Amino acid sequence: MRPYGVISDSHNHNWSAFSSVDSDGVNTRLKWILDETLRCAEAVKRAGGDTLFHAGDLFHVRGSVAPSVLNPTLAVYKKIVNSGIKVVINAGNHDLEGKEANELGSAITALQEVGCYVGNEVLHHRLDETNMVITIPWMPIEELKKQLSGIIHVGRTDVIIHAGIDGVIPGLPSHGLDRDYLQKLGFRRILAGHYHNHKDLGDGVYSVGALTHQTWSDIGTKAGFLIVSDEGVKWHSTHAPSFIELDERTDPDDIPLLVDGNYVRAKIFTAKESEISAFRQTLMDAGALGVNILSQPPTGVTRVASTVKAGASMEVSVEEFIKSQDFNHKPLVSKACSEILAEITER
Repeated sequence: MRPYGVISDSHNHNWSAFSSVDSDGVNTRLKWILDETLRCAEAVKRAGGDTLFHAGDLFHVRGSVAPSVLNPTLAVYKKIVNSGIKVVINAGNHDLEGKEANELGSAITALQEVGCYVGNEVLHHRLDETNMVITIPWMPIEELKKQLSGIIHVGRTDVIIHAGIDGVIPGLPSHGLDRDYLQKLGFRRILAGHYHNHKDLGDGVYSVGALTHQTWSDIGTKAGFLIVSDEGVKWHSTHAPSFIELDERTDPDDIPLLVDGNYVRAKIFTAKESEISAFRQTLMDAGALGVNILSQPPTGVTRVASTVKAGASMEVSVEEFIKSQDFNHKPLVSKACSEILAEITER
């Protein structure tokens, strides 16, 4: 089997937190995403492959893609296609204007113009005479199960879906799509986008994970891309900055390595502005690309400081409000709020 690459949940977008604009006018955090996309394509070629699959959520804001996001994205995918890589893009929920995947209401349809194959419906892709990859776009779980159970295959078929698998992200409620069910379908591999955490669930079932970190909700998750071959599925960690968190449990000796090149949220117990400013400067001097300090005075009253970069105050405020409450399923609440804020404030 010829190797192939898989990325997912790139969420190409003009991200506001900790971003700026480069000399070409491109959002710097979007540039990280595009660079990682190119890095995956290059890894596919080095491995001897010629196909790159995107498992869904190429774009971020549903029903609205800014030209300053679309045009750099088209340029990068055109470059990949011109390099000899076949690109197949599966429709994720964020790519759709409505609830169902169709050519008219899907943002990824635009990628056809630069030579990509677009999966707004179930597609079959032959890697060679005996190996096949089937892509299934976003759809309700019960409909997805019908599609999966109706596929006739001979054991050399991999399936790429856009649907969260139970157990990939701790704290999220189960919804009936678990490893045991997927494994019993008999496919060689099932690779799922949607949840932003790479995880090998065993027996050929994988959560691809997001290509890069995008918000504080991604703290602790594994972001990157996959190279799939006869030797197995190899995960490659992202080179883009990650969102990380420091608290009283963090070993001080680990802090310089953890913060260098990343976006940092730090919890400290002090009410003194001088100490807060000094700690922030220490993190920036250690290479942090952005810092958010959460200070808690000895009285136990929480005090939330603003981020170093402007534009993230609403996102950070909502995130910290969620963390301070007694909600059930906080990760799910946080993810939903992030999506709502993006659709309302980033248009």
